[in-house]
Amino acid sequence: MPHVYTNGIVTFYEDARPGGRTDVPTVVLVHGYSADLRLWDDTVPALLEAGFRVVRYDVRGHGRSLVPPSGYGFPVYAADLADLLDRLNVDRPISEDLAVGAVHLVGLSMGGGIALQFALEHPERVRSLTLVDSTLPGFTYSPEFERDIEEMVAVARREGPRAALERVWLSHPIFDGVRRFPERFARLREMVLSYPGRDLLAEAEPPSPVQVADRLQEIAAPALVLVGELDLPDFHLVAQVLAANLPRARLEVLADCGHVPPLERPEEFNRRLLAFLREVEASG
Repeated sequence: MPHVYTNGIVTFYEDARPGGRTDVPTVVLVHGYSADLRLWDDTVPALLEAGFRVVRYDVRGHGRSLVPPSGYGFPVYAADLADLLDRLNVDRPISEDLAVGAVHLVGLSMGGGIALQFALEHPERVRSLTLVDSTLPGFTYSPEFERDIEEMVAVARREGPRAALERVWLSHPIFDGVRRFPERFARLREMVLSYPGRDLLAEAEPPSPVQVADRLQEIAAPALVLVGELDLPDFHLVAQVLAANLPRARLEVLADCGHVPPLERPEEFNRRLLAFLREVEASG
């Protein structure tokens, strides 16, 4: 399984290609906070069968990527992704470009925020965006949600990140949807409890002078905004903001689904994703 140096750290990634081909559209999957690339286990086969090259990776501090002491903010995450795309063809003949061109970006929760940041900074490298129960850099969350995050940080600094992740994060209503399915929740729990949570102990990154939320109208790529019907009000509001302000966005609600559609409703999630990707490809 390959690792690559990206923006000063080592990033773990997987690159699956139908028939070993690289001359097919590339989909990049970006997981959410405290998860890792295993989040997409039920999505990768469907994309490969449909003829897409599929890249998924562990965001810095997650999974098998390096756990640095700092750098846990959207601009750094986007820089990590840019470096990854610059080196993806490392195993190809020397006559071929190391970098991958424009890709379809799919991000869940924090991964959606990373995709948005990347699209703003590298518009020429984004073929489309699929934003799944997405965060939005610069968005002001409800006082209740902010208090929950503050409590998790406080427990992490008092008792360690694992205690915070197990007692505060995994019991949070954000996961009520997937909690209905014990086997799927067990998969999520394994990911979360393997997350080191170094960001919970790090100093907060200074906010960017200009936030993505203020510049959504500059992101011209076609965008599918997906939100689970049962997700928290904060994420429904983010979805509405994205749909109203991204110039080429449409909003779809996944019925009877919470915050983690790739685990809760994988078949329906894959169907919506593939329909959108085929539509974008057909448009040229």
